[in-house]
Amino acid sequence: ERIIDVTRRDCLHQVLDGIDAALDAGLSPVKVNVVLVRGVNDDEVIDFATFGRDLGVTIRFIEFMPLDASGDWSVDKVVSRDDIVAAIDAVYPLEPHDAPVGSEPAETFRYRDGAGEFGVIPSVTNAFCDSCDRVRLTADGQLRSCLFALEETDLRAVLRSGGSDDDLAAAVTGCVGSKWAGHMVNEVQFIRPRRSMSQIGG
Repeated sequence: ERIIDVTRRDCLHQVLDGIDAALDAGLSPVKVNVVLVRGVNDDEVIDFATFGRDLGVTIRFIEFMPLDASGDWSVDKVVSRDDIVAAIDAVYPLEPHDAPVGSEPAETFRYRDGAGEFGVIPSVTNAFCDSCDRVRLTADGQLRSCLFALEETDLRAVLRSGGSDDDLAAAVTGCVGSKWAGHMVNEVQFIRPRRSMSQIGG
């Protein structure tokens, strides 16, 4: 029932079958994203960690961001990186992960007993904007320099109007050049993007 509440569809078997298919195909690492929402599924942190350990997949916990379709986001619903790590460490002791972070959005934590690792993407409580080099292309051809960007660059229009490779490169360069220094989610001047994560793609 919970997955229906969260995803608005009865898809648990499809999700589990997809994970099994990825493992059977030999993909590695297989990463499973989990968005935690306080009061909704924050009681399942250990269950997800156990699932990842038992199956050999990397769970990536993502802090709840103000990109939900219902517009119900509030900071008190965010389960922070610190809370996630503390909860897991109390059951499955952790050790520092010495792999370089680079531009990867997830902070990685390794189980001391060698049973794998998990990641946390702390977009709200510990934003990584200063090292982010990511952009996103939506399914309808819009390039976004940040998930929280208020403007999009219409690459589809460039292509459909007969634009050259140079025209396309100029549009991409302009978008990337306007990338923000930070998304300001925790600031009073934050403006919520008009499109939700499901519309942006992700």
